[in-house]
Amino acid sequence: MGSGKSTVAPRLARGLGYDVLDLDQEIVRTTGLSVPAIFELYGEERFRSEEKAQLHLSRERSNVVVSLGGGTIVDPDNLAWCLANGTVVYLRGSAAFLASRLANSKRDRPLLYDDHGKQLTANALRERVGSLLEQRKHMYEQAHIAVDIDASPVSKVARSIRDHIRSTA
Repeated sequence: MGSGKSTVAPRLARGLGYDVLDLDQEIVRTTGLSVPAIFELYGEERFRSEEKAQLHLSRERSNVVVSLGGGTIVDPDNLAWCLANGTVVYLRGSAAFLASRLANSKRDRPLLYDDHGKQLTANALRERVGSLLEQRKHMYEQAHIAVDIDASPVSKVARSIRDHIRSTA
């Protein structure tokens, strides 16, 4: 969350001449519900089920950059599928950097609420982001490409990924 996937993916896709598919947007389109509504009405398990279904459907397309949610590859089956069917990119950011971006984000992110349904702020937000990064680190680090994003312009991040993909194609 907050790494810039939804911004980097379209730029990368344009640079490669590919289409772009945002998994969260596809889930919203097919279910007719926002991501927070799915979490609230049906829970995270249902969201992850929808996410997996849309991920597997993405295989029907070629030349596409798929923007995954931060939790998609926490499922070992999803991670293995992604590693086998594409080039996985880890947009690596520090907890402090990601928390500062998330604090200014207008998007509703269910995993960033406290136990009382209030949006986390300041230290609590930084701690939650750090905890999620720590829990997911071993999965994220299996990516084919890792790009450090702290204070890097989106254009530089997208160009770095594009150049790496082209050099290995």
